[in-house]
Amino acid sequence: MLMGALESILPEDLTKHALTLQSDSWSPHPELVLPFANALRAIEIASEHQIAVLGLDAFEARTDGLLTVGLADASRYIRFTGDWKAYVAKMNTEAERWIREHPLGENHGYILTSASQNEFARLAR
Repeated sequence: MLMGALESILPEDLTKHALTLQSDSWSPHPELVLPFANALRAIEIASEHQIAVLGLDAFEARTDGLLTVGLADASRYIRFTGDWKAYVAKMNTEAERWIREHPLGENHGYILTSASQNEFARLAR
C-alpha cells in the first residue's frame, strides 16, 4: 500500500481510530479520516516533519458513506514563494485554525491533504 509522507509517520494511536478510504485516480494513497483531536495532533506532527497541510475535508460518517460537511483550501490564498519552511508554517497554522473553528464531534472526521517538500515538487511538475 502506498502512503504519503504524513500517513507513513503518523503513530498507530492516531491511525487506529481513523476510517480509511480507498485511493482513487487523483490520490495515489489511502485517505485517513481522523477524529478532531487526532487531526489536530496530525497537523502538529506534519509541522515537526516539515510536511504542509494543503487542504482539509470534513465529513460526517453515515451508514451509506461519508457526507462532506466542510472544505478548506488555504493554498488558494497562501502561495508557495520558494521558502518551504515558511510555507509549511503558514499552511499548517491555517489548517489548525480552520479545524479549531470547525470542531466536529462523534461520527465526524477530517482528511488532511498534505505534501512533503518532495511530494510538493512532484505536484508542481
